[in-house]
Amino acid sequence: MCGIAGLVGRPGERVDEALLAAMTDTLRHRGPDASGLLLRENVGLGHRRLAVIDLAREADQPLANEDGTVQVILNGELYNFQSLRAELEACGHRFKTDHSDTEVLAHGWEEWGPALVPRLRGMFAFVLADFGRRKLFLARDRFGKKPFYYRTGRERFAFASEIKALARLPELSRELDLAALGEYMVYGNTAGDHSIYREIRRLPAAHTLTLDLDGSPEEARVERYWRFEPRPEEALEEGPFLEELEAVLSEAVRLRLIADVPLGAFLSGGIDSSLVVALMAKHASGPVKTFAIGFAEAEWDESAHARAVAEHLGTEHHCEIVTPDALSALPELVATYDEPFADPSAIPTYYLSRMTRRHVTVALSGDGGDELFFGYDRYRASARLAQLSKLATPLGRAVAGAASRLFPPCSYLRRALSRGSLEGFDLYHHALGFAPDYLALLGPEVRSALGDSRQQKAAADFFRVPGLPFLDRCRDADLENYLTDHVLVKVDRASMRFSLEVRCPLLDHEVAELAARAPGRLQMRAGEQKVLLRRLAYRYVPQRLIDRPKMGFGVPISRWLRRELAPSLEAVLGDERHPAWRYLDRKVAGRYFEVHLSRRGDCQYPLWRLLFFARWAEARGLSG
Repeated sequence: MCGIAGLVGRPGERVDEALLAAMTDTLRHRGPDASGLLLRENVGLGHRRLAVIDLAREADQPLANEDGTVQVILNGELYNFQSLRAELEACGHRFKTDHSDTEVLAHGWEEWGPALVPRLRGMFAFVLADFGRRKLFLARDRFGKKPFYYRTGRERFAFASEIKALARLPELSRELDLAALGEYMVYGNTAGDHSIYREIRRLPAAHTLTLDLDGSPEEARVERYWRFEPRPEEALEEGPFLEELEAVLSEAVRLRLIADVPLGAFLSGGIDSSLVVALMAKHASGPVKTFAIGFAEAEWDESAHARAVAEHLGTEHHCEIVTPDALSALPELVATYDEPFADPSAIPTYYLSRMTRRHVTVALSGDGGDELFFGYDRYRASARLAQLSKLATPLGRAVAGAASRLFPPCSYLRRALSRGSLEGFDLYHHALGFAPDYLALLGPEVRSALGDSRQQKAAADFFRVPGLPFLDRCRDADLENYLTDHVLVKVDRASMRFSLEVRCPLLDHEVAELAARAPGRLQMRAGEQKVLLRRLAYRYVPQRLIDRPKMGFGVPISRWLRRELAPSLEAVLGDERHPAWRYLDRKVAGRYFEVHLSRRGDCQYPLWRLLFFARWAEARGLSG
């Protein structure tokens, strides 16, 4: 895993070496082992290396083809690089390194051009500078495990793994994208191809970007090369499917054990992480190192479940308890995430990553299992409401909607009654966290800028495949949005803050394409969720350890907002000149805080989003 940065100036201009070095050094946490710069003509490539495969200095980046006309930098890992290398050597390509996965990209581009990208099995964000064809080519992996930001402008084109590197650009405006800020306050994160800053874009997952080195830095072509395609109409027999799933997932895990550094795994004790660890143990020559986080509050603590699975699988297990004192890390989280990011589970993810890095350099995780195999409680709840909405009369739905407004903002009954009056996409949209009440927090400019753009994109993803059943629409939309822009952002930033590489076998695209054949009606039935993955986990872990209520990776943020975090919120609300109130409605926020403190409603989501944004605005020096 690494950090990448780069600049492309106008034809005939030289790149500012000091600026490129500063951008690259900003990403030292992503790659503490080595640094490399390439400056040629109007192109500059910067790389910070976390050495995981081929630790020799010859594998430091940028790496090139035989004559140096193609230069490449990579953030990520290519798990099938050995088979690709053998194929390329058979075509006559000569390699400089012993077994670098990055060098495969330079030769693969020579041989296949853009058709190289669909051949790759892994997680990646890479840049190729082809000085012969006069092209700059960027690509991001299928699910967006690795981040990629860029800025276009008349002065130059710039890109980086994280926004903090682009913030080094002297010409960059710090003006916020008000629509993105509105999305953050309503949904908890920014999404799609834009960031919190108006001038900084995000290359979407499964996309490439091509730039003409002899053209204008403002002219970039973005194209999609892959998409998850659900196939629920195909006949599927459970027995043969499980055999195929076990084989493909086992191979995905085996490939992710290729490393020249110590490996381990996150283990919550849930189905996904337990199965991943079990398959690791199957391939490993010794005990697998596993890592878990627990909480002092028993209702949030999964550590006992993780310990029980670890004992059954014979792992070398480590656990750390997160207490409210951990909230002192909030300034560090603000710095780590670059953009406002309001998932409270970023707190334990941060501490889990810090603990894990003390022991290993690479950790496998169970991320992706809930999305691919229908693991979220909200899927089942939304499906039930969808059925109820068909039975309700128009008058009943209207009464429910009107009654919802009698309850305090953010209260469960208010949200439940309003959802009871909804159908189809609206149910999914609310299940994602959208609540009309949250719009009241936005100032007039932000509310106007937000409009319904995020809702329209989510609806487009939800209805993308004609005739798809409700549950399958939920999965399809989640894979396109929630997974990429929320779950994977959380894990990447927290882990790379400590130079820890996290690999996700369940998000191997061959596993995903197999899961596409298993519709929701087979994976959620008779009160059971994630049925097929659960059946597979029974082969390795006792059923009594698997069949327990899902807890997720939550934190007691609602309680902390009434106790340990209350003074911080009070300070923000009491400061009428705070920069947050340039964009948000202070009176509405105060009302939500009052409702939350009095326990008349649970407003943890808008209040946590407010507090994180307030600290982020302070750290970025925004004016009130």
